[in-house]
Amino acid sequence: MSTRPSLVRSAARVFLLVFACACTHPASRAIARLTAESEVRLAERQRFEAMMKQDVAALDTLLDDEMDYVHTGGDLQSRQQFIDMIKKQTLVYESIAPSEVRVRVYDGLALATGRSQMRVNSAAGISTFGIRFTEVYVRRDGHWLLTAWEATRSTGEIASSKAGHPQNRSRGLSALRLIARSFHTGVTRPAVTRH
Repeated sequence: MSTRPSLVRSAARVFLLVFACACTHPASRAIARLTAESEVRLAERQRFEAMMKQDVAALDTLLDDEMDYVHTGGDLQSRQQFIDMIKKQTLVYESIAPSEVRVRVYDGLALATGRSQMRVNSAAGISTFGIRFTEVYVRRDGHWLLTAWEATRSTGEIASSKAGHPQNRSRGLSALRLIARSFHTGVTRPAVTRH
C-alpha cells in the first residue's frame, strides 16, 4: 500500500508542473511579443535616422533585399532604387516625426501603422506634410528588416485628384496586408513587375 501515497505525490508533482507550465506560457509569450514590438520600433527609429542623415551604410543593414517602397505619390521603388535616391540626394528627408505608431507582431512578421510629419527637399523644393503609413517588417537572422512601406498624405492634404481618392488609398493598404499575409502563411510572394 506504500505505492499509493507515492503515486499520489507523483501525480501531485506532475499536476503542479503542468499547472506551472500552463501559467508561464502565456506570460512568456507576452514578454516575447513586447520584446519584438520594442525591436521593431527601434528598427523603425534607426531607419528614419539613417534616411535623414543619408546614411546608406546603415540603411543597407535595415532594409530587406525584397523591399518595396511606395511613396505618397504612388511611385514604387525597389530596395536599390530607394538607397540610390538617398545616396544621390534626389529626395532629402530633412525631418521625420512619427506618431501614433501601432505595432502588431506575428510569427517572424510585424505590421506597423502610424502617422508622421515629414519635411523633404526635392527638385520641386521643400515640402512639409503629414502622412499615414503602413510598414511590414520581416525577421531575418535575428533582425527586423523593412520589407514593405506605403504612405498616403493625411486627409486635408491630398489633392482632389483620382490618385487621392479614398478607394485608391485603401487598395495600397490591402496590397500590404496581402504581402503580410503571404509572409505569415509562408506563401511565396509573386514577382513584381517594375515600370
